[in-house]
Amino acid sequence: MARRAAWLHPGKTVTLFVAVAAVSVAALVWMGARLLTQERALETERLKERREAFADRAVAALEQVLLAAERQLADSQAAGLTTGDDLVVVVIAADHVEVRSRQVILYYPVTPVAADAPAELYARAERLEFVERDYEGAIALLAPLAASGDPAVRAGAWLRLARNLRRTGRPADALEVLGKLREGGGAVSGLPAGLVARNARCTLLRELGRDDQLREEAGELREALASGRWAIDRDAYLFYAEQAAQWLGTTPPRGDSRQALAEGVCWLWQTSHSDRGSRADDPAGRRSLRFHGAAVTALWRRSAGSVTALVAGPRYQQSRWFDPVFKSTDFGNAAVSLRDSSGGTLYGSPPSTGPAMTVRTASVTTLPWDVIVTTPGLDELGSFAQRRRVMIGGLALVVFLVIGASYVASRAVSREHAAAALQSDFVSAVSHEFRTPLTSMKQFTEMLVDDDSLPAEERRGFYRAQERATRRLSRLVESLLDFGRMEAGARAYRRDALDAAELASTVVEEFRHEGGCSSFTIECAVPPGEVPVEGDREALAQTFWNLLDNAVKYSGSGRTVRVEVEDGDPVAIRVSDQGVGIPPADRRRIFEKFARGSNAAVAGIKGTGLGLAMVKHIVDAHDGNVTLESRPGGGSTFTIELPRGKMNRCRES
Repeated sequence: MARRAAWLHPGKTVTLFVAVAAVSVAALVWMGARLLTQERALETERLKERREAFADRAVAALEQVLLAAERQLADSQAAGLTTGDDLVVVVIAADHVEVRSRQVILYYPVTPVAADAPAELYARAERLEFVERDYEGAIALLAPLAASGDPAVRAGAWLRLARNLRRTGRPADALEVLGKLREGGGAVSGLPAGLVARNARCTLLRELGRDDQLREEAGELREALASGRWAIDRDAYLFYAEQAAQWLGTTPPRGDSRQALAEGVCWLWQTSHSDRGSRADDPAGRRSLRFHGAAVTALWRRSAGSVTALVAGPRYQQSRWFDPVFKSTDFGNAAVSLRDSSGGTLYGSPPSTGPAMTVRTASVTTLPWDVIVTTPGLDELGSFAQRRRVMIGGLALVVFLVIGASYVASRAVSREHAAAALQSDFVSAVSHEFRTPLTSMKQFTEMLVDDDSLPAEERRGFYRAQERATRRLSRLVESLLDFGRMEAGARAYRRDALDAAELASTVVEEFRHEGGCSSFTIECAVPPGEVPVEGDREALAQTFWNLLDNAVKYSGSGRTVRVEVEDGDPVAIRVSDQGVGIPPADRRRIFEKFARGSNAAVAGIKGTGLGLAMVKHIVDAHDGNVTLESRPGGGSTFTIELPRGKMNRCRES
């Protein structure tokens, strides 16, 4: 029977139950994890197959689009491509580039050498200007040349004539001549005369401080450069665009599609004139390029010593190639993006690296771009996520139930043991509290019975000791009965007008004589006059008595207890000691029934654990509040706050 009782011990039963439940839950979790792993692997393979199919579909559709463009490019006029916006169609010959599209380019890789007038025509005038400083003589020699019918001769003469007029202090005449040069034809030093004239006018206006006219002229120069009016090379374009931007106080244009188209044509020129570009086994090509942040695509075909090519800008690719393919093809929940040769994203959103991605590189598909197909991760798929949520939810529910049941069982057993321990401690404490006065009464009674010859004074001392023991025993019994009535809610409290100062002084005085504290100094500081409160005098007196008794018990080596009454609203009554203090861990439960501080057991201090619980109950019943301030080794202070009463009612009582 003893072995069986040991086997059925509550602690061992709970441990066994928890162990069996833990093994069951672990097995269920393991099987669920295996099932989830298998399901994930199968779904991952399905997603991969779908991405492969979508990638093949995208590659085939893009290939059809490019083949159609290349068939049109094979036409010598490229008629089907000349009307496209953001598209340049060029024929690159051995020494020149011919544009066959409506879209012009900002600059060319090579420009035909413009015929300048013979330098000998201006030799005498330049000698007068630069050597002899005879500007008027130079003007006289240049005037007939400025009226020449040859545009090249006339352009050179106008530029030199404007320069000499400026040096003679006639800037208005110089601007007028440069205006004629701006509108006339011809070339100066291999550059269009109109470009040179606008730049010279801007320089002269800057020197004259005519800012409004300068901004207007520089704006016209910038617009002319942006329209591709002149066939100039890259260096000339960049130089004059930089000049115009400085005069306007802006930054030169960078990264727009028109400049990217021009850079694409320059790249094609360099490719077609390189050793690789001239190979017979490279008749056609496709390439995605990026210039200044703008992506262009070049397609070209080689035939009869020339290269016919198109360069498509971002807008053309988007509207003519990508949107028709990707908006008319069903890719389900997959996302398709294109990446150029520099690694930049040309279409779609930049894909995140991960297993849910399929890539078709340009080297494999012969497309100019890498095709990337991504699908949502398994966690984002509705079907898989739903199945996983159901399974995980079921497992979580089982685990929760098992853990909850184990927790409830362990808490119940723990509470049962704790209640049993508290009851045992309470019975032991009450027994000790009863034993002390009973033992005292028994000893004095036996002494009085055994010796009839005791002197009267000594006999009266024994009777007084019996009276104190009887009063202590009565107080203990009444305390237990009062606590029982409090717990049952049967304790009724009167609300009489009281003087808190008088009540505290009375309780202190009674405690000095009856509390067994002859070795203690109990100080009582009360304000002059009445401190009115409303309450049950007997209950509040019991509250003060319990606090004083508690202070004496836990004073340790400190032999001073102080009671203070502070008049205010609320009225505060403080009981302070210089004892061992209360550890922080015990302060939260110090007002609970049967609760005693950990230092009580260490110091061997006896008590029932009901005193502070009764204090809390009585103060709460009087709409008050009780607080604790304590420091280990530095004493404790209990403060009772009660609502202030009416003075007249206090006087009447």
